Amino acid sequence: MLLLLLACSPDPKPDDQALESAVNDSVSDGETEPIDESVAESSAHSDDSPHSDPPVDTGPVFDDLVEILHVTLGSYDKENAGTDERITVCVNETDCFVMDNADWNDNEQAAVDVFVSEGLSLSRADVQQVTIQINDGADRWQPECVAVSLDGQPVHCHDGLTVLLGDDAGSGEVMEWTDPTGLSAACLGCFAEPLTHGPIVGATGADFTHIWLRADATRRVDLRLGSSAAELGAAEPAATFWPLAEDDFTVTTRLDGLSPNTTYLYDLEIEGERHGPWSFTTAPAEGASGKLRFAFGSCTKTDDQPIFDVVARYAPDLFLFVGDNHYGNTDSLGGHRQHYRHAHSRPERAELMRTTPILATWDDHDFTGNNTLGDAPGKDVALRAFAEHWGNGAYGETDTPGVYSAHTVGDVLFVLLDDRYWRGVDGSFLGAEQSAWLVDTLTASDATFKFVVSGSQMTAEGTGDSWGSFPDSQAWLMEQVAVIEGVVFLSGDIHRSELREVAAAPGGYDVPELTSSPMANDTSTCKSSSELVTCYDDGPSFVMVEVDTARADPTLSVSVLDIDGALVGSWTIYRSQLTP
Repeated sequence: MLLLLLACSPDPKPDDQALESAVNDSVSDGETEPIDESVAESSAHSDDSPHSDPPVDTGPVFDDLVEILHVTLGSYDKENAGTDERITVCVNETDCFVMDNADWNDNEQAAVDVFVSEGLSLSRADVQQVTIQINDGADRWQPECVAVSLDGQPVHCHDGLTVLLGDDAGSGEVMEWTDPTGLSAACLGCFAEPLTHGPIVGATGADFTHIWLRADATRRVDLRLGSSAAELGAAEPAATFWPLAEDDFTVTTRLDGLSPNTTYLYDLEIEGERHGPWSFTTAPAEGASGKLRFAFGSCTKTDDQPIFDVVARYAPDLFLFVGDNHYGNTDSLGGHRQHYRHAHSRPERAELMRTTPILATWDDHDFTGNNTLGDAPGKDVALRAFAEHWGNGAYGETDTPGVYSAHTVGDVLFVLLDDRYWRGVDGSFLGAEQSAWLVDTLTASDATFKFVVSGSQMTAEGTGDSWGSFPDSQAWLMEQVAVIEGVVFLSGDIHRSELREVAAAPGGYDVPELTSSPMANDTSTCKSSSELVTCYDDGPSFVMVEVDTARADPTLSVSVLDIDGALVGSWTIYRSQLTP
């Protein structure tokens, strides 16, 4: 592995590494200290790189054979500038590529869309031009920008285009247009800046953090840290890396050597321009008791997601996305990537993620489709895209793929389950390997509270797409929890927020289940149940949990908050209640 470079293996980390991935604590309680010397590493997700490991100063050396073509197309922000027509881009007389991300409406007004073709073995010398074609032209399109990269190397960019693609010659429309500039760089890119998405603060522990971003091409990125604005301005890079084409220019960098419970400033430099600064706060020392404020939610479908601005006002130390984080419902890599790019660019959501440590797991809609199981076509594509677009510390285990992982914050444990990849494969909900990992993780932990996070509800009273649809697995889970202290379930999916007590297994205790849904989608109606403490179904909502493990009887203060931040439900849970 190269230090300060892209070099990490794409394989999921083993269990002991997953368990040491700790997340976050209090921005408000953070102290600024001088930065310890840190080591950074950056995660790629594919071993099949079309170029060598990039040197820090000069970047990668690109091979003569091109394996990955990226084309970025931008449409004008004008009425009727978008199109529903199929668009094709040719790089010579014979090599043409259809611009189509499955399960996404491409080339709409004011849109910037990215299209990727892989496994090409295309001679670099044969890339001679950029020609754009429209299939039948009945629905005119007015492109504003086109950019092309080969294995990540930018080779062409032209913005301010004046061509009208369509079939009405009398209106000056043409069915095909070849850029008269040839291969040239008249602009830097079609996005507003090379930093297209992010940054996102990912899994953050007492002495480390993960920073995620997406660039528009393989460009040098310098990440700097400082404990003050003056220190940040004069800092040398804490990490330097080159986002790669096989990861769609996404990259997650881990920074080590940080101090516990400390607020750091950071910024990013790309193409000579520094972006930021932003801040994050490291977690307290592992095992330390104290206070933690975290929020969580699920089901973010609509374009407008103002509730994240409300979440930010409550200043959580950590936020968890617990599934249906986009609604791609697709087995297409291009479709997943486009949905993630769209989701990560929602303004309030993006702003929260730049400063608040984020953890994520998935559910059906950001897996492969509604109510899908572990035999769904495209599940490996979904996993690849998920790992590309989040900053978790681990994704499954070395021999067991998935999105599950465990993270410790002080004396609080978060266990993120994968409720899709293995569902039903061996007749169980999690699969044998993940089930064994879950039990080992919970029994090995001395954490005061152990939050078990699943996209689908745990209760036996759940929908046909919950743990309740696998009654043997649900009963097994409750039997395991019956002999483990301090367990609380977190879930999403059902489009209403519920606080409930899941009925105990023999010898156990009623386990609290906190369900937060939706954040940006329609709601479903609350239903009566003896398990329910409270239920809210009158619009988007999220759940905030204030943990205090320093009390003689540690507590969880749970609040259900609506889209305006008003309290619409609450519950106080004592650690003494969570004892077999």
